[in-house]
Amino acid sequence: MLRLLIPFFFVLAVTPACTCGPTPIRPVIDICEAQPERCIDAGPVVVDAGLPACGDEGSVTGRVCAPDLQTWVNGARVFLDGTDCHGMPLHVETTSAQDGTFTLMGVPPGDWNVQVVLGAFTQATAVNVRAMAATAIPDNQLCVEQKAVRIAVVTGAGDKIEDLLTSLRLQFTLFGGDTSTWTSEAEPFLSNLTELQKYDLVFIDCAAAKSSGTTIDLGPNSARIKQNLRAYVQAGGSIYSSDWALVFSVAAAPSDIGFLTQGNAPVNNPFNANVLRGYAPQTVSAKIIDTGLAQFLGKSTLDITFPKIAGANSLHWGLMSGTTGEVLVSANGVVTCPDVACNSAGQTRSNVPLAVRVRTGAAGQPGGNVVYTSFHNVAQSGNDVAQVLKYLVLNL
Repeated sequence: MLRLLIPFFFVLAVTPACTCGPTPIRPVIDICEAQPERCIDAGPVVVDAGLPACGDEGSVTGRVCAPDLQTWVNGARVFLDGTDCHGMPLHVETTSAQDGTFTLMGVPPGDWNVQVVLGAFTQATAVNVRAMAATAIPDNQLCVEQKAVRIAVVTGAGDKIEDLLTSLRLQFTLFGGDTSTWTSEAEPFLSNLTELQKYDLVFIDCAAAKSSGTTIDLGPNSARIKQNLRAYVQAGGSIYSSDWALVFSVAAAPSDIGFLTQGNAPVNNPFNANVLRGYAPQTVSAKIIDTGLAQFLGKSTLDITFPKIAGANSLHWGLMSGTTGEVLVSANGVVTCPDVACNSAGQTRSNVPLAVRVRTGAAGQPGGNVVYTSFHNVAQSGNDVAQVLKYLVLNL
């Protein structure tokens, strides 16, 4: 009996046993001690077959750029999803810095798909991560693209947001919205909710809609257009409009953006822009409230000029009184019009919103943004304004 027991004790001394149920079994890399529930009573356990090894994770670095392949963008979501070394779901996420750079830490070695989301725009690229090493994705390989994002532009006499979209290499469908084309193009488009919902983003130029002098008129279908714009953004579509296109933003978010007008005149249809109280010429020193925008510009303030010259007359620009949404840019010491004629400077106001965003969609749903700016990419001088608008476009 003694000779039979010696080999048994010898085995126990070399390979300690653990108990998973009534029968002792041989452990595999101490799995019985670490995770008793994974032990079985039928031979050795093969742990995490086909999974990456634990303890030799690496990292992924890269830069995120805009569709123009040259503008580095901050605030983009960068992430990957897969399975870790224990067979559990793995999600690693970060955001891009001011210069577009990012680092994903703790990524197991192997093949992964790195994804980027910025507003409505996305990109993805495959990467092979090496054990305990930093794997770099080449520049311009993670430039977000338009892909399936559908964009419409309603043109107007006071702005050309379509030029900025072109500079970003974005494709769009134009619907003429100035006086000569409103009835034949933009009005039928905005009056048809089914057609409107074929697009994810709609940009509306200043002074869109049929107008007579300073009167903006949506026409006989104005009630339907307003109803459609509200339904469009509530279902996840996003709208950007500027200055005299305020009637469209108010239609989409009727109780969320207020304007300073002579005699507290409501923003209705038809609307005479002479009641707006933004004075020109003046240059305002604006403060950037949105931290992402400030990071994108690399500054917290900028000057915005509202000129009064032939072909670029900003007199009676859309001076907001407040919003229930997010103020992105605001200014103090803004000169107002004292009356409808506005031949001289009136009083000044503080805490004037110049760019706002209202979110109207359901919680957790993408889109549903209404963005309005008192300024636009025509007449406003300086590269800063173009950069602000570029950021807003990319983050709709």
